[in-house]
Amino acid sequence: MRAARLTIIALSLGLVACSGGEKAPEEKAPESLVVLSHDSFDFPDELLSEFKEKTGVEVKIQQVGDGGELANRLVLTKDAPLGDVVYGLDNTVSYRLAGQKIIGETSVASPNKDLDFAGEPGLIPIDQGDVCINADKKWFSENNVEIPKTFEDLLKPEYSDKLVAMNPASSTPGMAFMLATIEHFGEDGWVDYWKKLKANGLKVTNGWSDAFSVDYSAGEGKGPFPMMVSYGSSPAYSVNEEKTESSTVALSETCYRQVEYAGVIAGTKNEKAASSFIEFLLTPKVQEAISKVTYMHPTNPEAKAPEDLTKFGPLADTVTTVPAEKIAQNAETWLRTWQSDVIG
Repeated sequence: MRAARLTIIALSLGLVACSGGEKAPEEKAPESLVVLSHDSFDFPDELLSEFKEKTGVEVKIQQVGDGGELANRLVLTKDAPLGDVVYGLDNTVSYRLAGQKIIGETSVASPNKDLDFAGEPGLIPIDQGDVCINADKKWFSENNVEIPKTFEDLLKPEYSDKLVAMNPASSTPGMAFMLATIEHFGEDGWVDYWKKLKANGLKVTNGWSDAFSVDYSAGEGKGPFPMMVSYGSSPAYSVNEEKTESSTVALSETCYRQVEYAGVIAGTKNEKAASSFIEFLLTPKVQEAISKVTYMHPTNPEAKAPEDLTKFGPLADTVTTVPAEKIAQNAETWLRTWQSDVIG
C-alpha cells in the first residue's frame, strides 16, 4: 500500500509539472566568441556592440603579444585552441601554421585574391601596409645630414650608429626587414649586408615597441637613433596639427609589403559565428575603423583609408616581397643563419 501511495503522489506531481503552472525554460545565454589578436588591435567597443546587436554574439578580444608570438601561441595550443578566431597573422609569420590544420576552412570570400596567403586558404586578408626604414626628418635637418634612400646608403659612415632594427625571430617588422634584404641582395649577399650593418653600428631590439619607446629619436623615448625599422604608414602618425607635414618619412626604396589576415581557428564550436565575424571585419565601415586604429590600409576596395594615411603613409609604389612557399621552405634556416652570423 505504501508503494502504491508513493506512485500516486509521483504521478500527481508529474501532472502538476506538466500543467500550465510549469516553469518556462531558461533563456539560452548569448553565444560568445574569443578573438585572438596581436597587441596592437584596439578594436572599437561600439563595433563589438553593433556585432552583438546584429548577431547576439558577444566578442571578446584576447591580445597575444606581437604577430610572431601570436603565431607561436597558435602552434603550441593547436590541440587545445584558446579561441575561435584569429586576427593579425601576417605574411611574414603565417608560414609557421602551414599544413598544421590550425586554421579551419571558411565560406568567407577573399576581398582581394592577389593578397591571399598560399598554403592556408582559410586566412582572409583584412588589411595591408608596408614595413620600411623610417627617418626622423627633424634630426637630419638639425644635424645637416642627408636622409638616406636605399639599403646600400645605410652602410655609409655618416649613418653609423643611426639605425635600430628588430630581431626577426620575435618581431614581424623585423622579419619583414630581413626578408626585404634577402630579396634585394639575394641568397648570396644578404648575410654579408647584415654583417656590414652591424659593423656600422646597427642596434637590434626584440620588438618594435622597444625601439619606438626607447631608442628612436622621433619616438616616445626621444632616443639617440634617428632611424628605425617601422611602418610605411608611421609618418601619418607624426603629422603636425595643421595637417600639412609629417616630422618623419619612410624610405620608399626599403619597403616590404605586409598583409594581415583573419581566420577561423580549427576546432571551434562556433564556426558559423566565427565566419560571421570575419565577414563583419570586411564590411567597409569596419575596414575604415580598423584602418584608423592600426594605420593599415583596407583590403576591401570599397573602404577608404583616413586622409592622413592616404596623404602621408600611402602604400609604396615599389616593394619587395618573398613568395609564401619560399618563406615556408627557408625561414627557419634564414633565422638560424641570422642568429649565428649576425648576432653571434
